[in-house]
Amino acid sequence: MGVYLLSARGIISSVSDDPLYELEEIIAESCAAKILVPKARSLRQWSRGRGGIAAKLADRYLQWSGGFYQPLQRLHLPNETNVLLLIALHPTRLQVLSSLPNWRQQFDVVAAYVFDSWLFKDYPAAVRQFDHLFVPMPEMVEPLQRYLNIPVSLLSFGADAWQHGSGNPHRCIDLISYGRIPKLHHQVLSATYHHPQSSRLYLRLVPRQTEHFPVAPYAQRADLESTRQLYQLLRRSRLALAYDTLYPGMREFPHSFVTLRWFQCGAAGCAIMGKRPTTPIADELLDWEDATLELPDDPQACVDVIEALLNDTQRLRQIHRRNYLENLMRHDWRWRIKTMLSRLDLPIPEALTQQCNAIDQRYRDLMKTHLVYCC
Repeated sequence: MGVYLLSARGIISSVSDDPLYELEEIIAESCAAKILVPKARSLRQWSRGRGGIAAKLADRYLQWSGGFYQPLQRLHLPNETNVLLLIALHPTRLQVLSSLPNWRQQFDVVAAYVFDSWLFKDYPAAVRQFDHLFVPMPEMVEPLQRYLNIPVSLLSFGADAWQHGSGNPHRCIDLISYGRIPKLHHQVLSATYHHPQSSRLYLRLVPRQTEHFPVAPYAQRADLESTRQLYQLLRRSRLALAYDTLYPGMREFPHSFVTLRWFQCGAAGCAIMGKRPTTPIADELLDWEDATLELPDDPQACVDVIEALLNDTQRLRQIHRRNYLENLMRHDWRWRIKTMLSRLDLPIPEALTQQCNAIDQRYRDLMKTHLVYCC
């Protein structure tokens, strides 16, 4: 079986895309997949970000003349089952297919995993030729299946718990936050902890600037460095903040869903405080004791709840250990990849099987010895 990943890493570099490229790298390693990296056509680079009729005309011309992306070199596919996978932040990214002329004729199986899957009108017509679509929200499965007339399956988010997870009890960062957080909550926490008299460390990560049409190879860019640094900081954090996507005071989303940070923070062993996702699937994905801890709506009252947990060392250490173990055995990306391949009726590569077995063995060893170490 030959597996190919059509990646947007040559088109955009941003913190929102970091988890997609992380997943691509794990698929490449565990399934011997080849990553295809198309580039944008020069007219597309010129037109992006420019308003007015000139930019609109340029985009229309590009769509009419073959798409926004330069054609990739002709692939010489082996005489075996060839699989094309796309991991996309939102449906418009699937337009990268225009870089692969005759893609449907070349590949036996074509599937995509779309993170922001609710944007129905943004799916290009080509998706109706796919063999399968994976989405992270259960309520999108049936509507998209009717809309696109192709099989659609749920595939929840995950994290690289095997490589980057930890139940380490020794942590020097008291509280960490990144991504969405209610403004008033951050202001109160900042006022409480960001002064010389505070013995606590509250770390707020600010996203790097998005880079369009990056030139440097992925291995030399900030994408990979940011992913590794994020896990490094999470492994050293006692508490992490996370909020339901529907909670007021943040960027608005149309649905509640269990976002990536719940798995990233949990895999790193952080105790996760904030507002638990209200989607029903959260009760299936985050079903163990203290998987999530609720903060009150009153920002000032949050400080008292946070302080109480920070002072409860025994409970915190139990949470660090449990969160790591649960995410290792249930929410590592490798389990998601295995589910994806099984749903596509494809064989599980030997390397992926070996990695899953190694995860299982580590879990069993840790359960036997009650020892969680920093990976």
